[in-house]
Amino acid sequence: MKKFKEFINEKYMTNDSIGYNIGKYIYHVSPLKYLNIIKKNGLIPQNGKTINNKEYKNRLYLATSLIAAYDISVNFESYKEDNEYVIFKINSESLINGYDNDPLFQHGIYIDYPIDEKYILEIINTDDLFNKFDDDDIDNLYL
Repeated sequence: MKKFKEFINEKYMTNDSIGYNIGKYIYHVSPLKYLNIIKKNGLIPQNGKTINNKEYKNRLYLATSLIAAYDISVNFESYKEDNEYVIFKINSESLINGYDNDPLFQHGIYIDYPIDEKYILEIINTDDLFNKFDDDDIDNLYL
């Protein structure tokens, strides 16, 4: 029988913050189609609409933990099925001009300035976060 921790890729679980607390890393979720642009130019604030249709201007949204970023990617994929998403792991030292808490997401913050590409530490494919398992594995799982 397998133990639960065998299904989690622990490489990604270190130094995760809770709530609005900022740890060593912050995370940004983006459609895979923008990967090369972001690798070249860094992360740049945009105008747009949130999931619940609230408009925003000149904002760059970030998650304070990897699990929160993963949750956002799952939500995005559920209503924008034609996009694949990646998560950018970013050094929190990039928050040189502070940040604001996102009132709509307990684990979210936003900024109104760009993050240089040199602060991007890793690009995480959401499929790599968890090892694959099937229903039989869950039935046989013990902690």
